Order: sequence, then structure tokens, then C-alpha cells
Amino acid sequence: MKTSGTTDGVDGVLPLTKKQKIAGNVSMGVLLVAAGVILALAGAGVINVSVRKIAAATILLAFGTGVLIGALIAKNSISMWIAGVILSCALTSLLVAVTPASYYNLFPIYIAAPAVGCALSVIFADAKLACVKCGVFFSVLAGLFALASSGLCGWGLTGGLIAAFGGVCVIAYAVGIFLKKDQDNA
Repeated sequence: MKTSGTTDGVDGVLPLTKKQKIAGNVSMGVLLVAAGVILALAGAGVINVSVRKIAAATILLAFGTGVLIGALIAKNSISMWIAGVILSCALTSLLVAVTPASYYNLFPIYIAAPAVGCALSVIFADAKLACVKCGVFFSVLAGLFALASSGLCGWGLTGGLIAAFGGVCVIAYAVGIFLKKDQDNA
């Protein structure tokens, strides 16, 4: 049986045990303390980096990892998705802090964040195909935006490709609904 953060035990989902809840909370606490220590050391000059430059990445990384650990303990697909999104944002902030790249170059990672969440959530999700479809959609969309942010092509071409991709998605959705309706009537 699956576990989850619920406490009702319905639909074949077991509530978390007291040990699972404690493990998740302690993990989150330890990670946030570690983030705080890193930021304090940077603020005191022990670590030679600007707190302003690493604050977002450090806190997001700690929090996202804590959510991921809790999701793994609970076998919870929704928490896995949230962890994937948070960790994607942490990665973007970290790359801005440690590389010459700017948010302008890296913003497609934010667009890909739901795809990362879907990739993680598929581990425990019942609707795996839906996770894959959503992941593919956001991956392609992020890839299209990356064309412009990387300088490979201008926004005119990128915008046209994004519009065409949106059209293909709408057509695919409409055809899928039509075919599903025909199967339901058969």
C-alpha cells in the first residue's frame, strides 16, 4: 500500500507513521539549519562569497531537498512534484551565483520546472501518462524559449515556434477528446 501525508487512511492510502513524520520534519530542520550556517558564515566573511548572491540558492536548495526527503518518506507524488519545481528554481539561482550566466540566459529552467516536477512525481503517481505528457509539454516549451535566451535565434522566430507549438497542442488535445468520446460511445 502507498503512504501519503494524509491522516484518514482511505482509498488504500496509509497515513504516515509517527516515525515518518518525525524523520521528515527533522530532515527539513537539519537542512534549514545548514543553510542558515552557510549564510551566517558568508555574512561573517568566513566563506568568501556574497550572502546576497547565494541566499536564494541556499535556502531553496535546503527547502527543496527537505521537501524531496519528506516526499520519498511519504511516497507522495504531489510532494515529489513540488520538490522538483523548488529544486529547479534552486538550480537556476545557483547557476546565476556561480557562473557568468544571468537570469536572462537561464529563465527557461523556470519554464522547465514543472517538467522536472513531473519527472520526479511519476515515481509514485497513479496517472503516469499524464505526468509524462505534462513533462514533455513543458520540456518542449522550455526548449523553445531557450532558443532565444541562448541567442540561437531572435524572439520573432522563437515567438512563431511557440505559437505553432501551442496550436499543435490544442489540435492534439481536441483530437484526443474526440477519440476518447468515440471510444466511450462504442
